[in-house]
Amino acid sequence: MRKSFSSLREAAERIEVAAADGAVLPLYALNGPDDAPGLMVGHANGFAAGSYGPWLHVLSRWFRVFAFDARGHGGSSWPEGSLADVFSIDRFADDLARVAAQAHERLNGAPLHFAGHSLSAATAVRLALDGGALPFDVAILFEPPIFPPPDSPHYTEASLQQEKLVRGSLRRERQWKNPAALETYLRSRGVFRTFEAELLRAHCEACLRPEGNHYVLCCPPEVESFIFMSHRDADIWSRLGTIRARFHLVSGDPTAPERDWVTGAAASIAQGMHAVSLEVLRDAGHMMIFQQTQRCIQIVRRRTGT
Repeated sequence: MRKSFSSLREAAERIEVAAADGAVLPLYALNGPDDAPGLMVGHANGFAAGSYGPWLHVLSRWFRVFAFDARGHGGSSWPEGSLADVFSIDRFADDLARVAAQAHERLNGAPLHFAGHSLSAATAVRLALDGGALPFDVAILFEPPIFPPPDSPHYTEASLQQEKLVRGSLRRERQWKNPAALETYLRSRGVFRTFEAELLRAHCEACLRPEGNHYVLCCPPEVESFIFMSHRDADIWSRLGTIRARFHLVSGDPTAPERDWVTGAAASIAQGMHAVSLEVLRDAGHMMIFQQTQRCIQIVRRRTGT
């Protein structure tokens, strides 16, 4: 187990949630109005709760916000074992149910909503398969990466892009002088060029932990890479019709020049579910929360009626 680290250091409270296999997940609670509903926020692969810090603090004007570091990320710790066992989609789904239970204990009967991005959005979908109940009143999913089967028209695009992610994440530099050095590096690279400055800085501070006289990635490259690969191998698409929970899906713009494969497949994912709405966020990509923060806040407020 690793030395304690909090990716969201401004939280009012840190609760350590034990997983079934001994992993420990930090759950962060932010101060909000006493009579407000709860909002659980889940992060993307390779990110952490603190990556969304500025977004979470704005949302805390209307919600009692909870966010957590998924296993393999941020300040979490996890047991030794094969990647396939420790980081299976079923482990993530069980973890989500456990952190939601802890949030419910602190809400005293008030509703708990969910806003999940990428990895955590797919985790909520996994939790709802085969008629599974969700521990949330309203569940908003920002582009869950539900990988299409070989007979899907989205398969070729998804395979090429996902393979690039698998290889690229393995090549990530583990060690950095400090978060500012990582920020300088990312500011001119790929999708990070489109991040709002405050959120890029928060992400760099949340995904690096101090170790001696330097910093290391909280999410090891081999873990991030395996999770990308596990999205590709998970059999979720064929079981979307078994979902009875209602989701609100939010997609980026399929006409954007640098669209992600998930953006292209979003309409088909929504069509595979019985009870789902789909909202397209124009001029946005897969990292929409970091690109169009205010518009994503408006979606959460509108969908939850706050």
